[in-house]
Amino acid sequence: MNWRERLDKAIASIKEAADSERAREIATKAKTTASSLVEQVRTGAVGAASSFVEANRDPSSLQVGFLNANLTILSPSEGISVTRPDAATLVIDDGAENGLVINAAADPAFVVEQIGTVAQVSGNTFDLGAEDGVNVVVTKF
Repeated sequence: MNWRERLDKAIASIKEAADSERAREIATKAKTTASSLVEQVRTGAVGAASSFVEANRDPSSLQVGFLNANLTILSPSEGISVTRPDAATLVIDDGAENGLVINAAADPAFVVEQIGTVAQVSGNTFDLGAEDGVNVVVTKF
């Protein structure tokens, strides 16, 4: 089997795994957890420090630590990406023209820009999109 056939086989396996029942369960849990966290933050049941701890409890969350920025992303979305366009910047994008630009080199790190429709639910919790509680980014700077 040449490299191209192996690559095609690996891609097919990844696509099959992404369409599996387990992947759908994880996406559903992430959506439920994100919506619940946003609601708790909005009603004041969870403070800024507690929201970071709460978000990290979800096993389906994506945690990113880079320089002075620690992020937890709760999202069932396939379009979420985290990129580093330069040496000290992180960009979180939901694939629908909503995102955050973070200066990770600053101490403490901070959100430089909110792109598109981003709701800042609390000092450290952001909802990307139309305030639907689905693509949630929790920061700890």
